[in-house]
Amino acid sequence: MFSIGDRAIDKSGKIFRIDCVVDKDFGQGPTPYFAMSPCFPYDFNPGYQCFIPVDRADVLLRPLMNREEADKLLLEIKNIPVLKDIGPHERKAKFQAIVATGNRRDILQVILTLLDYRTERRKLNKPFSDFDNRLLKTLTSFFQDEMSIVFGMTQDEVAHYIETKSEVPLFS
Repeated sequence: MFSIGDRAIDKSGKIFRIDCVVDKDFGQGPTPYFAMSPCFPYDFNPGYQCFIPVDRADVLLRPLMNREEADKLLLEIKNIPVLKDIGPHERKAKFQAIVATGNRRDILQVILTLLDYRTERRKLNKPFSDFDNRLLKTLTSFFQDEMSIVFGMTQDEVAHYIETKSEVPLFS
């Protein structure tokens, strides 16, 4: 499914470019691995590479959306319902499970729910939890990264494009 030059998303949501296939021996004999470089700096050192077994790539990586899928998703954003009445512990577990699936629409639902919850907390002059804040920043960043590649725009340009097209302030 993947080949050299493709970009793919790993299980944590980071985007990598497949540079080449190399044989590596991590204790069970030489096996072909995709050598991959991050498309964005994230928290990696310069020159960082990761290795994904070629025969497990379909399980460990997800393809990026194409432009048509991304445009369709952006038009759906304003119709994605916010999850209400979820307690902090339930919210944390539910959101982590949703993020693990990699389903972009469900991830957007988490983003929209967190934005709504943050607004409610501000109105009550109450804090927004560190976990919720980190999750919101991470998810919006990963969504913005993928959209910047899909649409061939800088991250700032794509943020404006997403908000204009979807009519929803995701990055404000």
